[in-house]
Amino acid sequence: MAILVTGGTGTLGRELVPVLRSRDAAVEVLSRHRHPAFRTGDLSTGAGLEAALHGIDTVVHLAAGKDQAGETRSLVDAAARAGVGHLVFISIVGIDEIPFAYFRAKLAAERVVLSSGLGVSVLRTTQFHSFAAAPFLGQRRSPVLFAPRLRVQPIDVHEVAVRLADLAVGAPRGRVADVGGPSVLAGHELAREVNRQLGWKKPIVDFALPGGTWAAFTAAHHLVPGNRSGGRTFAAYLAARSRSPQ
Repeated sequence: MAILVTGGTGTLGRELVPVLRSRDAAVEVLSRHRHPAFRTGDLSTGAGLEAALHGIDTVVHLAAGKDQAGETRSLVDAAARAGVGHLVFISIVGIDEIPFAYFRAKLAAERVVLSSGLGVSVLRTTQFHSFAAAPFLGQRRSPVLFAPRLRVQPIDVHEVAVRLADLAVGAPRGRVADVGGPSVLAGHELAREVNRQLGWKKPIVDFALPGGTWAAFTAAHHLVPGNRSGGRTFAAYLAARSRSPQ
């Protein structure tokens, strides 16, 4: 099976490509820049996409540029012309309920995929551990640790890669069940774990923001507590990160 991955050098792509190769798939990565290890094609203009898709059975679409819907439409059109049989798309839990700009863009791209007429599989997940940790790690120089007054359900990126690989080597399944991380944690619990793993002793200060986007997050539209994944916990992610050279 020949599989092309867009966004193959990103956070998720770097996990997915080796998992796919371990399944005996012939894996190619799309790049808009010429490189001997990649296939060349530009999602923003459509240039080179049809040639890049020649001989490809399945596309896993991870890339998310400035115009997610337009780039996805270019990919879908080229895939149809090239006879690609299966398009796998990564999406985000709650994007149809939370008026956050990036989520709206992802939702528009997801709708392009689902209405494409191609054989598709769409997986929505909660945020990766790295995204949940980033706001706290960015407070390294702060005397206190500000924690959002809401809950999150961070998921291990490798677990998502495995689930995408399972979809990619199988038949199209449409939109599959949403999946979230193994634990639902309040903001102050995340902050406390960051303090513990990094050896900080910073006071934790809860905060909330006004507006519909914050209200939608507070209403937990971005969580799927009834469909938790396995994989590393947030604490295990932080412990592994603290052991790795920065």
